Amino acid sequence: MRAQINHARRHATFNVSELRRQGYRQIGRGAFSRVFVHPDAPDVVIKVGKRYSPRVGLYDGFPHFAQRILDHEIASKFYPKVYGLQWSADKQHFWCVMKRYTKTASRKKDAHNIDATISTIAGRSKFYPSGKPTGRFKRALYPFVDVRFVPDIHVGNVLHDDKGTPIIVDPICIRRGYDNAVYA
Repeated sequence: MRAQINHARRHATFNVSELRRQGYRQIGRGAFSRVFVHPDAPDVVIKVGKRYSPRVGLYDGFPHFAQRILDHEIASKFYPKVYGLQWSADKQHFWCVMKRYTKTASRKKDAHNIDATISTIAGRSKFYPSGKPTGRFKRALYPFVDVRFVPDIHVGNVLHDDKGTPIIVDPICIRRGYDNAVYA
């Protein structure tokens, strides 16, 4: 695993074309970022993203989340393993090296339960019809109940590890006006 992490760190770049030229292929995409994997390092991914998306009108909370994991400020078995995070000089783009997780059939149910849980502890009334607040996720979600954050819990942001544990890979977006305070 260490060799795969080092491989990804050596090749990580903000340039998506350069990653493809080096043999990486895209395996995921979201509003803020793309995820790449290399055949020589199949258990590790490089996530390349941007800080702001005009289409969404929010700032990406993933770099804040990943940095807090790296700094050991937050920890949970429901968080991803993050091995490195790097900002561009202008702090508008980032790359992150992290463990690769998989999509499973049960992630939809888990995403609904996680969203119902954060809605309950945040005092919001939005629930998925099939989602039920679950105590097992409460401690992992408390750090993200904050006026600065918008929960970003959906099927694309809940994956699973090899043991079947749901992993919340990107729990938040940051509201406009709070990004400079969060990323200061």
